[in-house]
Amino acid sequence: MARSEYLVGSSPDDTVIEIKNADIIKADVSDNLYDVIINLITNGISKLFIFDKNLPVGIVTDKDIIRFLYNERSGKRFDEITVDQIMNSICYAIDSLTCKQAAQTMLINKISSLGIGSRQHLSGIVTKTDLLQYYVNRMHDTSKVLDYMTVSYYSADVESKLHEIIKKMITCDVSRVVITENQTPVGIITNGDIFRITMSINKLSIVQSSLTTRSEENRLWSESGFVGSKQAGEIMSEGIININSNQNMMEAAKLMLEKKIDSLGVSNSSGELVGIINKTNVLYALANAK
Repeated sequence: MARSEYLVGSSPDDTVIEIKNADIIKADVSDNLYDVIINLITNGISKLFIFDKNLPVGIVTDKDIIRFLYNERSGKRFDEITVDQIMNSICYAIDSLTCKQAAQTMLINKISSLGIGSRQHLSGIVTKTDLLQYYVNRMHDTSKVLDYMTVSYYSADVESKLHEIIKKMITCDVSRVVITENQTPVGIITNGDIFRITMSINKLSIVQSSLTTRSEENRLWSESGFVGSKQAGEIMSEGIININSNQNMMEAAKLMLEKKIDSLGVSNSSGELVGIINKTNVLYALANAK
């Protein structure tokens, strides 16, 4: 497993028990990769908690699957790859962990969700989205977007091959790339976009064939492969929802929640894109809030 397991402590402020989600979508440790992909697609989610009988043993995300398949060279079929080859360990927290501590824990461990409970019993989960909702509804933070935005970001031309973009995202461990046309931002590609275009149910047989081929040229992510040969403009989410750098961080978090997106472009007074603000940036604001 790629991450170790953690059990973290408590404090007397608002706790995760107030925001945790007890509706946990599960998969069994005996499930294969095909089962997991169908589960994610059917439920429209990005992560599954893996159980062995009634005990939680791991978590797998769409990002984990994309990364695994990018490096996979065994020629195995989806139904020959078991979920325990892909899943990561769960980071556990107890009910009395504060929401600020939950944000800090996610930032330290570079994760997007916490399991509430223990290896013997998982009573619920808390995600970045849950913490954003808490931040918007319960905090009174006055910090500005410019205080937390990411100034540098990865970009690619609208005609760039997905082969190049996926390689950049995996090697640089980034979750999104801004797509430009004539150096003007026109869209964005995220891990979720790549997963959706690659793993749509009516295309899984094509993906399966490209994974089992011994020809590097015909592999899924290669320059001439089924996915790798597509241009950025074919799969990007068109347009970038922007927020001004002088606006409040709480406004940015609220806009992400309303639009059900993970990031916003940040513009200056001239309307130029000067950075990106995402859910992780909001967690920093929550972690630092007084």
